[in-house]
Amino acid sequence: MKKQYLKYVFVFILLLFIIVPIKSYAITSLGNYTIESYDINMVVNEDNTFDITETINVYFNMAGHRNI
Repeated sequence: MKKQYLKYVFVFILLLFIIVPIKSYAITSLGNYTIESYDINMVVNEDNTFDITETINVYFNMAGHRNI
């Protein structure tokens, strides 16, 4: 059971490393802002839950942005 659980965690983390750079490139290609860093902190708890914190540092090229 634990090996299967670790397999899912590994696949999830692998997908994050594949999807996040692709999404960042798609967002920055618009030209209005640049994502300078995208940090993910994930803690896997013993009760099979995840605590995930994402920190995104963005530089806006134009004034008037309220959110991404």
